[in-house]
Amino acid sequence: MKLQYKLSNKALLAGSFLAIAIMLGGGCKNNLVEVPYSFLGEENSFKTASDATVALDAVYDRLRNIYNMTMINLADVNSEELTVQSNVGASTLELDNNLYSASNPSFDAFYTNCYLMIDRANRVIKNVPGITMDAAAKGQIIGEAKFLRALIYFDLVQAFGDVPLVTAPTSDVVNVSIKRTPVDDVYSQIIADLKDAVAANLPAKYTTPGTIGRATSGAAKSLLAKVYLTRKDYTNAAAVAKEVIDSKVYSLFPDYKNIFPPENRNGQEHIFSAQYSCIKTTYGSTMAESFAIYFSYPINQGGGAYQADSNYVRSYLPGDYRKQVTIITQKVNPANNALVLSRTGPAVDKYWDPAPCAEFAARNNFMIIRYADVLLIYAEAVNEINGPTPDAYDAINQVRTRARNGDPSANPQNLANLSQGQFRDAVLVERGWELCFEGHRRWDLLRTGKYISTLQAAGIPVSQKNLLYPIPQHQIDVNEALTQNPGY
Repeated sequence: MKLQYKLSNKALLAGSFLAIAIMLGGGCKNNLVEVPYSFLGEENSFKTASDATVALDAVYDRLRNIYNMTMINLADVNSEELTVQSNVGASTLELDNNLYSASNPSFDAFYTNCYLMIDRANRVIKNVPGITMDAAAKGQIIGEAKFLRALIYFDLVQAFGDVPLVTAPTSDVVNVSIKRTPVDDVYSQIIADLKDAVAANLPAKYTTPGTIGRATSGAAKSLLAKVYLTRKDYTNAAAVAKEVIDSKVYSLFPDYKNIFPPENRNGQEHIFSAQYSCIKTTYGSTMAESFAIYFSYPINQGGGAYQADSNYVRSYLPGDYRKQVTIITQKVNPANNALVLSRTGPAVDKYWDPAPCAEFAARNNFMIIRYADVLLIYAEAVNEINGPTPDAYDAINQVRTRARNGDPSANPQNLANLSQGQFRDAVLVERGWELCFEGHRRWDLLRTGKYISTLQAAGIPVSQKNLLYPIPQHQIDVNEALTQNPGY
């Protein structure tokens, strides 16, 4: 049984006053003088170990509102590897062409859902310490909440730069004038939270029903390594990534194609994922249909408007098995066994589900961190410290060896005899081939300083302002203390 994020009336108390004000908008501000009924008596909602678990479930529940097509839009559509058809909707087309404004609804949805999740985490972190319960279980719950808070602040700060840093439950729906916190301070909190999560001795694995999919010690360390890498703290990035590698908890699937089927969720390579399933239709993911070739999706003969950019497809080395697994131009519809050809160009097969729950509801998890990512984090960090050492080569070549699918003569061949700069470029290219369409590309290009040059080479309009997304206009309308990023 996989983790399902359960909600109750108690857990729903973790909704945010700040987020309520955001969603209601500035025009209602003068009427918000009474405490909403649903927030009364929170002090009576954290009494038992069960209350703590239910409240933590409510934090996890919000992951599905963030790690979905909104993250794909922000991280992959806004890059050179993924494109969309004209029927996808104006807001996504704007992201595809770098022609968005602060009024784009994708930004507002992402921002609001992030702060709703942060507020739920804050309520766990504040209230669970006062519960009489097993000390180890208490520490684990608080550690998981800090991991989740750090994860979402990492998403926010990469997207917007300075953002309001809120580390306590919001308790006043009227006073929502909260200034943006400098990036360095936000990252300091992210790192502190992740160190606390590591110190909380989270399990290395979960095996009991209802717990698989929760944050592990490996997840906390893997995210911490990526944060260090983003901050250019290469020594710590390499050291923490090495701890994950040396733990031997994770390993690459021998066959690249086995990473992605829903049946292999939470497998040997999956370090942390947003959990989707068919236990309820509302728990299903939207990725499968969004990426499916039109008329190939088995329910209502559907399909989506998301597909691989043709120039990106041509970037693969001849014979790279990952291209064969990831990029398709035809698919058999399991509902009628008809072979369907793509009429719009190359499609992406990573999120295919032959037995979805319903239309736009499938069983695919959203993989937030997997082991290949950690190997490439380690390779990148070690190279920045000492150049391409044997350890750095070994890490990246593990990924490349799998990509040959057992054929020693196939591409990509193992790397050797590169300069530090050549190795740096090779890691970025490898991340593109290995982790494409999984919510990484924009952040990788930004971290390595390649965003503007890469989009220019792909013929996508880009300027300095695009290094940050705009603070959503709706948030500025509600929170008078917010300022806008330059150029918007």
